[in-house]
Amino acid sequence: MTTSTTHITHTDKCRGLLLGAGLGDALGAPFQGHLTVDADTMSTEERAPSLLVHTDDTALTIVLAEHLAAGHDTDVLDEDALAREFAAAWKREPWRGFDSGTPPVFGLLHAGVAWSTAAKAFLQAQASQGNGAAARVAPVALVGTSVQHTTKLALRSAAITHAHAHGRHGAECQAAAAYLALHSNPAQPLDGYQFLRSIAEVLPSQLWRDQLDRVNHLADSADPARAAQVLGNDSSALGSVPLALLAFLRNPDDPADAIRYAVRAGGATDTVASMAGALAGARTGTAALPQSWLRRFHTTGKLCRLADQLADTN
Repeated sequence: MTTSTTHITHTDKCRGLLLGAGLGDALGAPFQGHLTVDADTMSTEERAPSLLVHTDDTALTIVLAEHLAAGHDTDVLDEDALAREFAAAWKREPWRGFDSGTPPVFGLLHAGVAWSTAAKAFLQAQASQGNGAAARVAPVALVGTSVQHTTKLALRSAAITHAHAHGRHGAECQAAAAYLALHSNPAQPLDGYQFLRSIAEVLPSQLWRDQLDRVNHLADSADPARAAQVLGNDSSALGSVPLALLAFLRNPDDPADAIRYAVRAGGATDTVASMAGALAGARTGTAALPQSWLRRFHTTGKLCRLADQLADTN
């Protein structure tokens, strides 16, 4: 897909980030848990007349975006308030597809248990290593003033529900990538090696840096099946965030193809496609997003309004 990059504004790129995340989530949701998704099946879903319905990933992304837009006191993020807002969103729409590890944590938060206690109660649980914090983290890139500041905000937002280091590193990795994509110049080719190197510099884990090396090695030629085999495609942060980075780096200037790549890799399709769509949308803006998808997505207006509010804060 070729899109003019001459007149892409910062606000439009902010919209692209949130819309790309929401569309990837909604398009990936029907294929959650599939081993693979063939091109014809994906194409059929793209042409379907039904509305695109987002999952918990977008629901919590909206909560975080609303929280940041509200500007709590002099600090951009208030963990205590955000914990209550996450729990309220779960209580309001439990049917959004919250994974099995989320209700226990959010149930404690909704009951008034301090977020630090609630998160630590499930430190060793699989969900604490999961990709939920990374899936919702994109809005922090819209208020972060640098890669370092953005990853600090990501860590604070992740700690509310994820006590395990991998769950937190996933949020840091995705947030750094979102910031870099948002501030990249779509008129120039993306340097994938430098992009990954910039992320690695703010990640304290050698295990995560090794995964980024694998992404770099796959970036020139890997198909979705090979990518899933090498990087993983499950609901863990370490087994999904790198795949989303690869889907973006294989298609940095085409959000639709980045989302298709992520979905065709199978596994945690809604979350991986959401993260890949956020990155590609942040780089290219809204013009590169298929209008046929946007017309089916009833959350478009809300995400655009939130993006506009957050674009004005930075």
